[in-house]
Amino acid sequence: MDTAAGLEPKGFGGGLLLALLGLAALVIATAVEMRDPLKMMLEWELFAVFVRPDTHGWYRTVLAMVGMDVAIGAFVVAGAGWLLMLAWRRSARFPVHVQAWLLAIVVMRTIAFLLGDHMTHAIGIDIAVPFDGLLEALAAAALAIPYFRQSRRVRHTFLSR
Repeated sequence: MDTAAGLEPKGFGGGLLLALLGLAALVIATAVEMRDPLKMMLEWELFAVFVRPDTHGWYRTVLAMVGMDVAIGAFVVAGAGWLLMLAWRRSARFPVHVQAWLLAIVVMRTIAFLLGDHMTHAIGIDIAVPFDGLLEALAAAALAIPYFRQSRRVRHTFLSR
């Protein structure tokens, strides 16, 4: 390492620690919120009602919306595992991967919201499509992406080796 130029790797502190704790809170909140939809998806009696040919369209709409929410939650948790490994190794790829992960979450949440809204209008039954997941993703991306792009602490912590 070039210590004369001040490129000594720094630890996880300051704003970087706060940003990482915020991402951890996002992942924990997502994992906790996945409990009820996942429990609903795994109840065979309820699933049998949803897939009957004579059931109304809103059963299938709710099942599709819950399934999308569970899939996005699984992506968030699995991606956090990957990012934890990169952060532990202080990989230079970490900042780029965090930004791509956050942007992918925003895109998936937006598609899920718009698709859920479209499906509820298509069946003609007003089902409240939750907006909180999209707002959480937008807030996390709006705060974390600029930080990981411009922070000197991030550049000094995740040096290319």
